[in-house]
Amino acid sequence: MRVSSNNTEKKRVLVVSDSPLTLAELKMELMDYFDVLIASASDSALHALEMYEVSIIVIHIGEHRETPFAVCADISETAKKENIPIMFIADKGKDTDETQAFESGAVDYAVRRKGAVNALITRMTLRICASENEKLSIGNDCSLASHKNAAESALYGKTILVAEDMELNREIIGGMLHDIEGLVLEFAEDGKDAVERFAKEPTRYSLILMDIQMPVMNGIEATKAIRSLSSENARDVPIVALTASDEEGVTEKYLSAGMNDYIKKPMAYDQLIALITAYCS
Repeated sequence: MRVSSNNTEKKRVLVVSDSPLTLAELKMELMDYFDVLIASASDSALHALEMYEVSIIVIHIGEHRETPFAVCADISETAKKENIPIMFIADKGKDTDETQAFESGAVDYAVRRKGAVNALITRMTLRICASENEKLSIGNDCSLASHKNAAESALYGKTILVAEDMELNREIIGGMLHDIEGLVLEFAEDGKDAVERFAKEPTRYSLILMDIQMPVMNGIEATKAIRSLSSENARDVPIVALTASDEEGVTEKYLSAGMNDYIKKPMAYDQLIALITAYCS
């Protein structure tokens, strides 16, 4: 029996490398954003794919440069059948590796730089989103298709303001929503910027996604500032908190500040689509 990932949980990724040290490093780097499975060879990778639903496969190119491509050949049929994107990452970038990666069926190739994990997480997330959108187009996932159809009808002509100080999270949200026809996204890098944008054009926004922890003015302060404005839309515009907090009582805390709802980071594609569709319709 395969174990699936609940839509509210982290996306599951499979990392393959013949280096135990690299597997440990990558798991530590990615575990805050993804549910990470690791494999050191083809047989363990195939076993993981049989047991779990996986959103992306990341294959590491280390010293033994032929091994990762042999692994890719062994698992490519399963990955293609399940529409799982394969991404190669290399310790040292070589044109021949990049060429071979794409010839092997990979959707992405990147040189791994320690300390630059945010770039890797962004690329992985965008590839996962692209794969999910492709599944919509071929009808493999009725639940996602339902969200997509609802979003296209409900969000056409709408503008959403996203207040988020982390560039990575802005890119992730933008990547998730950029294919929604007629939807406009605007980004504020802190709470003060969000308040100023809203005050300037209060009728422009149909929804505000508000990060909680931001510099200059945090999300709770920004929400209270918006609610105190004199325009009618300042009282009515839905404001949804973006939070990574597991603290008890956060719902009451956000609602008392004037927010309508909250969503946990990192959020799933269909969870985010369902939420914004509900508040913008």
